[in-house]
Amino acid sequence: MQALSDTMTAALMTTPGGPLSLADIAVPQAGHGELLVNIEVCGLCHTDLHFWKGDHPLPRDLPVVLGHEGIGRVVKAGPGVSRYAPGDRVGLGFVYGTCGHCRECMSGHETHCGDVASTGVHVDGCFANYAILREDWATPIPEDLDAAEAAPLLCAGVAAYSAVRKARIEPGELVAVFGTGGLGSYAIQLAKLCGARVVAVDVSDEKLAHATSLGADHAVSALGDPGAEIQALGGADACFNFAPVSASWRQILSAARTRARIVLISLPTEPLSFEAGELIEAGLQVMGSADGTRLELRQLMELASAGKVRSIVETVPFADINSAFERLASGSVQGRLVIDMR
Repeated sequence: MQALSDTMTAALMTTPGGPLSLADIAVPQAGHGELLVNIEVCGLCHTDLHFWKGDHPLPRDLPVVLGHEGIGRVVKAGPGVSRYAPGDRVGLGFVYGTCGHCRECMSGHETHCGDVASTGVHVDGCFANYAILREDWATPIPEDLDAAEAAPLLCAGVAAYSAVRKARIEPGELVAVFGTGGLGSYAIQLAKLCGARVVAVDVSDEKLAHATSLGADHAVSALGDPGAEIQALGGADACFNFAPVSASWRQILSAARTRARIVLISLPTEPLSFEAGELIEAGLQVMGSADGTRLELRQLMELASAGKVRSIVETVPFADINSAFERLASGSVQGRLVIDMR
């Protein structure tokens, strides 16, 4: 753990799409109920990429520190903290905090709170030596988990985990995963843990081979007619869209069997369209899913600690963070990139 000082190095986003600036800034102070965490690693998420490119406007002025898949150790606990102490290993996910008292918060749907604040969006994130974490939103990280492998679980992993839970998969069902990158890789493993037969769909032969190594029972090219191929297998009982393109939507509708559950996670840049009868006559259920709850994060960490879910990661030195953003933007990354802040 680094010795606490008055300043730290942070990667500052100063202009959309421009290079991040590595600069020395003041170490943040832990307020009431907050923890100051020495960041060891932070995963690079597509959400970071969207904000960096300007696809999604940030709710505050630049410069900002992005990053919301952070792993580190507590170095200071603010007033009112009762459950964590210096040295504790914690994770910082996308949700920084919610109101805690609305219907969504009180019914287990806290990530849909109207007052949700996000790490690296509403407050500075984890592409820095230190970051602030609310005690109530700290995720304990098992000591036996490698930091780089645990980091993507805090957003990509839990997003896939929450989506699979929402789909209510039964043993023996056929599940189609469209897009087998970082999130899709998790979904394949999690669907197999539910006892499903899994069809992986992607444009990349390399990614399809990787999906098979993770347990996918069938690999189907998205460049052909995946709907027909999946219908030949009996039709998909559940479909997940992790591909950020609108073309996959039509493929999903053609692959789904009667009363299938369709879960949309990725964000295509173009609108999706359908005839009402396509959903009504087949009794299809279409739902959106984003991020995951605190309970789901803890459940996923336990699965990873038990060796039931694994992350495919590549670590990148902090000094090379700009090249990491460029690589992710190019679509040439297999698995997840993790920035090593040490």
